[in-house]
Amino acid sequence: MYYFYSRISTAQQNSSRQIENFKNHIGYDAKYVFIEKIQGNIPFMQRPEAIKMFDEITSQNNYCTVVVDSVDRLGRNLLDILNTIELFTQNGINLKSLKEGFSTLLDNGQENPMAKLVISVMGSIGEMERNRIKTRTAEGVAIGKALGKFTGRKLGSIQTDEKLLLRHQTIVKKLQKGLTIREISEITRASSATIIKVKKVMQFRQMK
Repeated sequence: MYYFYSRISTAQQNSSRQIENFKNHIGYDAKYVFIEKIQGNIPFMQRPEAIKMFDEITSQNNYCTVVVDSVDRLGRNLLDILNTIELFTQNGINLKSLKEGFSTLLDNGQENPMAKLVISVMGSIGEMERNRIKTRTAEGVAIGKALGKFTGRKLGSIQTDEKLLLRHQTIVKKLQKGLTIREISEITRASSATIIKVKKVMQFRQMK
């Protein structure tokens, strides 16, 4: 099954070119097309249509492919793109980019070696970006300490899985009731990333 994700930055822009591209390459069912009118710097799993699509796919538990016109439709932030691809892979979702010409998974569900190569290059660039952010953060902390405006975390304040679940009991209860990520986000105002993290911890504990 194919799902089609289209993102345009403003309401004034038109997604028809991307839709036409979908038709030319694959053909599509309109009910599986998710059109997002949002800026690319918003993390993928904080976008309404992306959350709606992800919830629908994961509720089906079937192998499927998410088709995008190009990888940058997922976002402008490389780290977020990599995190989204990883999230898709963990949930058995294949990502097919028409412009870049690759799929992240093969027909048998295994990771595509060529896609892994492309993603590894992207990952190397992402690692450079992470190091740059860490350096800038460290510099900011050093300046803050020098000015007496930063005291740092209290000793032993690392968040364990148990603390995470205790801290987000509302999210836990909503997940137990079967609500979707989007619904929980709208009710609790928590980010989809936080909800997904809580969900993963709950699933891991159930497997033990």
